[in-house]
Amino acid sequence: MLNIIIELLFKPKKEKPVSELSKNQIEKVFFSVLDNYGIEKSWIIGKKHKPVDDDSVKTEYEIKLPYDIPIPVLIKDVNKIIQKDITGLVSEEKKINGKTEIRIYTNEILKLKAFMLPDTSVKRNRCELAFIINNAFDLGSKNFNGFLSIRFPLACTVIPSFQAIAKADSLKQYLKEYVIFLNDDLSESKMKLSADFQKEMLRASIKTITTAFGGASGYIIDEKSVLFRSTIFNLIQDEFKKKNISLIPKSEFIALNPDEEQELHSRFRFYCEDASITKIFIISYDNFLKILPDLELYNKKGNKVISFSQIYLNRNRSKI
Repeated sequence: MLNIIIELLFKPKKEKPVSELSKNQIEKVFFSVLDNYGIEKSWIIGKKHKPVDDDSVKTEYEIKLPYDIPIPVLIKDVNKIIQKDITGLVSEEKKINGKTEIRIYTNEILKLKAFMLPDTSVKRNRCELAFIINNAFDLGSKNFNGFLSIRFPLACTVIPSFQAIAKADSLKQYLKEYVIFLNDDLSESKMKLSADFQKEMLRASIKTITTAFGGASGYIIDEKSVLFRSTIFNLIQDEFKKKNISLIPKSEFIALNPDEEQELHSRFRFYCEDASITKIFIISYDNFLKILPDLELYNKKGNKVISFSQIYLNRNRSKI
């Protein structure tokens, strides 16, 4: 009995076989990454490959790429996926006559060969997106710093107050913007827009707001507010127009704040698939974080996140 136990304890372990993906598996990974970047099948041409020694490749590929896709980043994504399942992976990149040649080997056997060629004739049909975070200034310091650190050029709403001036001015250094949000929450006496005010008082409040928030990228009016429905609104609108400021109705933006998270993802994906028009979303910070993984995927496919001010600058230019 003792001999049996010793044999079990000291029996040498079998070494795990080296994992090696097949040519078809590597091609599947490669084409899935191309799809993630919005590369269309018509941009991929297969050609007969002349095998050398133990090469298992029979077809090599030539891929037309839009100029906005960085080839090293694309190849890095391929390597990331393959290296999870394989040892002894080697990928090579060579630039030949404007083309980038990619070779992927496993255990010194060629499994994929492709040429990537930037081409001005191919463009990804995607849309431009902009985001306004409607509660950024209500966040605690940790979440607000998280908002500032997001790599995309986001905007946030600011309700005019003297306390908000310094915070709003600091956004530029983080590639963030702010838009003034006019509703019934204006409480500062020198910035308030009340139906009880005389015309001169209203003009003074408007001057105070526009002077204090000279860096605002736009002005939004809440159509559900008492202010919007009041008898003074036309006067207010006219006074802002004199300062070359248009009050944009909140309804002009796509509100993305459904109660159900599944609906949030579904609606956002729907808008990202529609490349017909530029879209501006108004959304809470929590919901923005929920769709951030979706946004990263669609950004990789070619959808661009641009600033709120860039969208309105482009619109104004198109009207000229």
